[in-house]
Amino acid sequence: MPPRLALLISTAFVLYMVFYYDRKRQMITGSRALWWPTIWYMVVTSRPIGVWLSMWGVPLPGGGGGDATDGSLVDRLFFGVLTGVGLWILSRRRFDWGIALRMNPWLTAIIAFMALSILWSQFPFVSFKRFVKMIGSVVMAMVVLTEENPREAFLTVIRRCFYVHLPMSIICIKYFRDIGVEWGWNGSVTMWSGISTSKNVLGQVALLGALYFFWEVRKRWAELRWRNLHLLYLLMTVYLLKGSDNSVSLTSVSVCVFALTVFLRLQSLRFRPDLVPRFVKIVFYSVTALVVLVLVHSVVLFSADSFFGHIITAFGRDITLTDRTYIWHDCYAAVGNPLLGVGFGAFWIGRLANIPWNAHMTWVLGQSHNGYIETYLQLGLIGGGLLAGVMFSARPKLLASLTDDFDFGCFRVTLFLTLLLINITESTYIRGDHHLWLILMIITWAVPSAHQTAPISQTADNWSTEEQAEDQICETKNAWCRV
Repeated sequence: MPPRLALLISTAFVLYMVFYYDRKRQMITGSRALWWPTIWYMVVTSRPIGVWLSMWGVPLPGGGGGDATDGSLVDRLFFGVLTGVGLWILSRRRFDWGIALRMNPWLTAIIAFMALSILWSQFPFVSFKRFVKMIGSVVMAMVVLTEENPREAFLTVIRRCFYVHLPMSIICIKYFRDIGVEWGWNGSVTMWSGISTSKNVLGQVALLGALYFFWEVRKRWAELRWRNLHLLYLLMTVYLLKGSDNSVSLTSVSVCVFALTVFLRLQSLRFRPDLVPRFVKIVFYSVTALVVLVLVHSVVLFSADSFFGHIITAFGRDITLTDRTYIWHDCYAAVGNPLLGVGFGAFWIGRLANIPWNAHMTWVLGQSHNGYIETYLQLGLIGGGLLAGVMFSARPKLLASLTDDFDFGCFRVTLFLTLLLINITESTYIRGDHHLWLILMIITWAVPSAHQTAPISQTADNWSTEEQAEDQICETKNAWCRV
């Protein structure tokens, strides 16, 4: 098939799915304001706007200087405009930031520490720009969570993204290989990247799509059976997870198996709710133990013949975790202050920051391939402790959400545990432009309900203002955001 014809057919199919299919099935898709976080999520799962424009030959303002601290003006404008629009939407909804921040003390603390760390960053302007993008991801999450039906709003955002991302990635891999396929340094290994930035990001999108469409097809099988077009999307995720013959993303495949196993086990406990907290607790602490094992291994490097070395190789990995331990060794040596780190967003800045890259290298890393180490590099031990507080405080809240909507609660708990696991070998934490960070923000933030965000005059009674605010906070602490 000619590439342009394939692209035309795929585009028509995507437009049908995005703008018509959900309405045909009478699915709740939220307000028009939901398009803004949808656009944000579509971009962060794909490539930056500036990269796409450069590939299409569009001249960009402020480009070509070669200074890694400049960044992309086009992308700054894009994320800045969406953040501004999101803040305007929240103001129209009378969203109370004060209550929301007090309801989420650990999340508030780590974001505040990110802002504070700009003071000791060697590149404060870069840190500030990346912090603004981080705030934008939180704003987009709040827009989703303040929808009339936050559950359907969240599902609509990721579903619309998958509608576009999955078929377009396949088209690029098959017909536009200069976009959808990357080659290894020796030119003999092909890696599928689709419309994402790398095979790992494509694998993450595919595994999330596999989890969502598996749940969707399973839930509606009795109603739609083979007429459900989501079954086609489920097959797309399997195809993308398979990857090229000589470069399969083992991380994505193994994490996908983990996610489906956890989800199915939770579903099987529907009529044994007393066993759900125990199962989630076992999985949570097992993943936590594996995280600690890898972190210790990154420092002392276990022998392949040791007990802990056998545990690592049992997961199909070599003892260096595909040379990640060498990267971590260099990263640790570059951190001057273990307690505070180098400052938010100030570690990976082209060839400028921290690690003395060989001048002859044609590429440089942009992450440490471990979300926990990434947090330590930028925010030090204090930031790592705050991240741990976020994770440990989120687990009981997510378990409480199972009482409101068991099926969706299973989906959220599975996503949470999956993110814990995937950050052992990939870095998605504290990255405002990463799609998995946005998902983490959506599933971990609790937000005040409608009556709590209304002006005092609309909810006034005989209480004083301070007493009313305290009552609102106490009330919301006992109920997780109704998603």
